[in-house]
Amino acid sequence: MGTTGEDLAAHVNSVLALAGGTISPGPPVTACTVFSDRAYAFLELRSVEEASNCMALDGVPFRDSARLRVRRPNNYDAGAALLLGPTSPDPAMDASRLGAVRTSVPDTPHKLFMGGLPCDWDASRVRALLAPYGRLAAFNLVMDKATGNSRGYAFAEYESPGAADYAIAALAGAVVGGKPLTVKRAVVGAGGLAEGGGNGGNGGGGLTPLMRFPLGPLGSPLGP
Repeated sequence: MGTTGEDLAAHVNSVLALAGGTISPGPPVTACTVFSDRAYAFLELRSVEEASNCMALDGVPFRDSARLRVRRPNNYDAGAALLLGPTSPDPAMDASRLGAVRTSVPDTPHKLFMGGLPCDWDASRVRALLAPYGRLAAFNLVMDKATGNSRGYAFAEYESPGAADYAIAALAGAVVGGKPLTVKRAVVGAGGLAEGGGNGGNGGGGLTPLMRFPLGPLGSPLGP
């Protein structure tokens, strides 16, 4: 069964409250529209503060091993939004209890690039390859929109910076699917783009308290 608006709204209401991201009693989500054929949903919240707090929900588990990807809508104007209220999550929120692994990997010295991955591997399989070396803080398997398969590379960051060295030592050159893996720290060029053709999924996004939740085929969350 695909994801319905009621399913997604109930889940966001629950995890946002659990993380301390609501500002008053009652459900913060006021509207949810799921576009299963286009693999995403739009949520509207009752306040700008709670919409911004939803940004901390990126990567939270949803339905088995799937994870939500949370972005602002494409027409989001950050400068104008500052006039309406906070544009970042409340720092007092405690999202650690949600088990989130962010799907947007920031450009830091500890960002890892993984290349040579089998294109039929999904995100959960790649995360399992990385899991023995530490807890992941952020992970993004780059997908080919035309085929629905991965493009054979991913970006990741561990909670502990030292874990990156263990992963590189163990996985660089390891043969998977008949090809050696490339595992190293991502190289950020002058244009701000990491090696592999992207910055790991950082996105933009509406003036109104709207959030965009990209979902996968048949309404299942994009991921897992």
